[in-house]
Amino acid sequence: MTARPMNSLAAAVATLASLVERFPDLPAADAAVSTIFPDRLSLSFHGDLGKFEAWRSAMDISHALVSREEEIGGPLMWLNAETVLDGVTVRLTGYGLQKAETVDQAAPWEVAT
Repeated sequence: MTARPMNSLAAAVATLASLVERFPDLPAADAAVSTIFPDRLSLSFHGDLGKFEAWRSAMDISHALVSREEEIGGPLMWLNAETVLDGVTVRLTGYGLQKAETVDQAAPWEVAT
């Protein structure tokens, strides 16, 4: 297998730089680019689904495009959403507890009490 050169990640890294410039006040995310998916930027948020929601809203990703998954028999859940920006797929993933105080009350993934 031939290794990809560093410049194969240029589009994803440029998209990350663009997001930093466009949304400097949003919460910082764990950001990842990979040679496996060089046209993808992954942003993940741990322990506070409000951070996920802030980014989802800022990037104008519809609630309808958010998928929700749960840990079987456990308290954890995670949310995923994707959009394409400048030809790069931006994937947001938020990890939190099933009952999260910080999630927008209108969010369809919030667990009712």
